[in-house]
Amino acid sequence: MKTILSIDIGNTSTSIGYYKNETIFNPRHFPSQFNLKNFTIPHISSHSIEQVVIASVVPKLNDRWKNLILQAGLPAPLFINHTHNIGIPIHYPTPNKIGADRLANAAIAAKTRGLPSVVCDFGTALTFDVLDKEKGYIGGIICPGLPLMFDYLSEKTALLPHVSPSKTTNIVGSSTEEAMQIGARLGYRGMVREIIKSLQTKLNAPDLPIYCTGGYAEWIFNDWEIKATIDPHLTLKGIGLIGTLNP
Repeated sequence: MKTILSIDIGNTSTSIGYYKNETIFNPRHFPSQFNLKNFTIPHISSHSIEQVVIASVVPKLNDRWKNLILQAGLPAPLFINHTHNIGIPIHYPTPNKIGADRLANAAIAAKTRGLPSVVCDFGTALTFDVLDKEKGYIGGIICPGLPLMFDYLSEKTALLPHVSPSKTTNIVGSSTEEAMQIGARLGYRGMVREIIKSLQTKLNAPDLPIYCTGGYAEWIFNDWEIKATIDPHLTLKGIGLIGTLNP
């Protein structure tokens, strides 16, 4: 089984890892706008890599990454798009507008959880990618991410501070910070619950498999009655899988 360098270029951060035998090893994460050359080339040159596959939602960085890959002596990268085989049909009116990361998530979810299923990606935005039993990828739902919620409250109000998610289980906050954290946790869970409930009805799947990734997935689903499979390397695995389907 060949080793694939998987690269996930996001708006805020970029992740890289090595995909082999449906596993990611040596993952790394860093800001997408970081000066990459000194860090990246030594790291990606230290492995025997047969293929490079990239999911990018920041087109202006694509040439920069392609040049880095070639400077490291690696094969020219495959940039994922809707024309590639992802293992399931794409039943969507404008497939060229589907983010490459979402295609990767759909590919790995379909292979490991089957159809129907749904993927929740808790990043800068919260996305739901919906996989139908017959039609494959049929679309999704996009919501503001938790970072945007906290940033907006702080930026648009004079007295509310900037806070981060907390593990508090209280229902009523005893400080402004705790009140904001509780509001985010309960409000976000309410939104996620309603979306999942609607998808269960839409897909006629009361036991709809839920696959989650992203920095805040565990914060939402930990100790919750709605169960989900959480995989922090889901997108990197999907990128690697698409590489195997498009040699």
